[in-house]
Amino acid sequence: MFRYLAALILVVALATCTNKSVDARVVHPIVTLEADGSSPTSGDGRRLISSTNQDELGALCQQMHYKTLCSTMTTLPGVTTPEQLLDASLRITAVKAAMAEMKLDNAIKSGSAQGNPMMSSLKTCKESYASLVDSINTTRNTLKSGGSNADLMSELSAADTFATDCGDTFDERPDLNSPIPGAQRHVNRLISNCLDLAATIKEQP
Repeated sequence: MFRYLAALILVVALATCTNKSVDARVVHPIVTLEADGSSPTSGDGRRLISSTNQDELGALCQQMHYKTLCSTMTTLPGVTTPEQLLDASLRITAVKAAMAEMKLDNAIKSGSAQGNPMMSSLKTCKESYASLVDSINTTRNTLKSGGSNADLMSELSAADTFATDCGDTFDERPDLNSPIPGAQRHVNRLISNCLDLAATIKEQP
């Protein structure tokens, strides 16, 4: 029961942190647990996820590079299929990227980096994360509209490039320290799993 409550708290917390550039305003069904503690149901009694579906998604996550991160996504409300798992992962990635962009913007506005190479690096990173958010939202639209797997992979590959651009910028200047190293790692891992998920869905008949 606690993992479903934790998942709901995670979704609400992330959604409230997003800015206008992120398509993260998702209405989730009210989730309740059965009296015997079995799979949750929506308010009208429909079962949201069966143990069979959970097992299938769990097996799918074992094929991902970051297995634990993927497994966390399977506990989100309404995630019952690989496509829904990919969309949830994309949604969280967009939120995390937008939060990183906001931190970079605040660092730029603080003025402490004015007139030195740090300012240039911060601006490059901010632009990369803004492009990443746009790319992820485009990927979600392609997924929802039933677009081709080739388009999904192409858009995710572009997103992966945007996700690594910020790290590359600071790698080229070892004398500078990124203000968001943790966010960079997390977003890169999320994108990696999204690519793995899209490739796995492509392989399915």
